[in-house]
Amino acid sequence: MGKLEVLWRPRESTDIQRVHWADDVVDFGWHKDDDHPELGTTHFQRTFGDETDYEARNIVVEAPLSFLEHCLDQLPEELRNTDEC
Repeated sequence: MGKLEVLWRPRESTDIQRVHWADDVVDFGWHKDDDHPELGTTHFQRTFGDETDYEARNIVVEAPLSFLEHCLDQLPEELRNTDEC
């Protein structure tokens, strides 16, 4: 059974937004924050076992509900990718 966490924290500059999935095997999510500036504003991170991978993702929507919708649209594909690991 998985858990989906959604975070929206308004800020004066760029809002912090996260949509993150976690289950017994893997956790991954889309993070719009300044934790990894070398990847740009938005990145995708996946933790599988003891390894965490980060990749830049260019999600151009600003509205929190649009960001959530985009991530939820991508969720089934990312879960399928996990099954292949």
